[in-house]
Amino acid sequence: MKAHPYLTMKETDKLLKKKKKASYTRSTDKATIADSNNAADIIDMSNGEHTDTPTLYRLIYLGIIVILPGVGPGMSFGFPAVALPQMSYLTIDQASWFASISAITMPIGCLLSGPIIDKYGRKSALMIANVPSICGWLLMATKSDLINLYISRLLLGLAVGLSTTPAAVYSAECITIHNPTLRGSLSTWSTIALTSGILLSYIAGAFFWYTDVAYIGAIVSLVSLILVAVIIPESPTWLYGQGRVAEAEEAERVLKITQPILKQTIIKQSKEEIKPNLTWNDILYTLSEMQKPEAYKPLFIMISFLFFQQFAGLYVVITYMVTILESTGAYFIHPGTGAIINGVIILGAAVSVSFILPRLGVRRLSLISCSGVGLSMLTVAVYMSLRPVYGPETYYLSIIPFLAIFCSVLMSGLGFIPIPYSMLGEVFPTDVKGMASGIAGSLSSTFCFIAIKSYPYLFALLGPGVFYIYAFLAFACCLFVMKYLPETTGMTLSQIGDSFGIDGYTPYTLID
Repeated sequence: MKAHPYLTMKETDKLLKKKKKASYTRSTDKATIADSNNAADIIDMSNGEHTDTPTLYRLIYLGIIVILPGVGPGMSFGFPAVALPQMSYLTIDQASWFASISAITMPIGCLLSGPIIDKYGRKSALMIANVPSICGWLLMATKSDLINLYISRLLLGLAVGLSTTPAAVYSAECITIHNPTLRGSLSTWSTIALTSGILLSYIAGAFFWYTDVAYIGAIVSLVSLILVAVIIPESPTWLYGQGRVAEAEEAERVLKITQPILKQTIIKQSKEEIKPNLTWNDILYTLSEMQKPEAYKPLFIMISFLFFQQFAGLYVVITYMVTILESTGAYFIHPGTGAIINGVIILGAAVSVSFILPRLGVRRLSLISCSGVGLSMLTVAVYMSLRPVYGPETYYLSIIPFLAIFCSVLMSGLGFIPIPYSMLGEVFPTDVKGMASGIAGSLSSTFCFIAIKSYPYLFALLGPGVFYIYAFLAFACCLFVMKYLPETTGMTLSQIGDSFGIDGYTPYTLID
């Protein structure tokens, strides 16, 4: 190459280095590592050079597609709040079963999601989650007898369990693998999908009969199934593990990511032995891996975190929103309108946490959220306890329980609800991620069923006392967060795993 006549020798050398670097990049195409922390600074694997195409908007676009399977099932959380007032023929016991029975099959869905994720892939798991959702909503829309109502709720609970984990796993492996800071934001989008479904139920229920709301749920899940099938590729991590190298490289090209170290390791293992079917040896191997500190420590932490989440009354408030607003004396606003407002707050908080989480981290934000929920529940309990003392509340005082529920929903949406589920895709090693996240998710669903089913009876027995219990557990969670919850924001998946190693576990400090 000849030097340009108007360039100095130093400038010519710099130009030669650029040319050489560009040529080298093309020749090593898929071995290039996009390790930049800038969302827009990602390697375009189609030509081996930097491009502005895979910007933050592209990551958000892919993230939206991945979380869509959670919207339809998410509608089932808010559905009882709008459907039960229209189902006047149900007794209190039947209504409580209708509200809570979906949580029975959530653990089944969570347990199934692990093997499905590991055996059939992350994309397939996202698609499969839409099937019971479509069937459940169609059954709800077309049949009104009690048995079929219960069956439809069971199918929707199964869909919720199936949709909880795959989106978090896919996001961590495929969308934000080279951007740990952004990973924390997008991994909370599974909760955004669920809260979007809750708001959609509240709004649709204000204008349509519950059967029409069910048809809307079926359409949402069908659209989600089609978009996931057409737009996103399978996870390269999973494809490499199956020995499908060509497909994995093509998926990396589409996603504009590359994992050369992981690729070499998994390909080496797959050449030695590729097991297309799950065997007892696989199960025994996974169980043996579960006995390692980097597996069982985060599992116990996540189970405990999810326990506090459910028994602090977060999903109880969402499920019985209209009833709770009435029973707490929130006459300041119509309960149906109040439900929609709180639905907007739930969604707004879930979206906001995507931007707040990278700045505050999971520990600090969880602490703020738990404290806010505890104070809100305590306010509701104290207000209800004082009502008999001061007699019927005046119009302006009835705003107190509404604002307390409002703050409870806001604070829970900012951390208490989304953070535990987002962490399920981060804290577990790859070999046990499916099983461990499935176990944690299934226990969370079991806790959810107990909390929702027991609320009407606890409220009848204890009155305001049930909200004192919720407040106590929320404050107890604050202590748990300070002592045990790890910080994952800004860390790579390997760094998170190393923090649970055999040398012991010490959570990161709240303030760096």
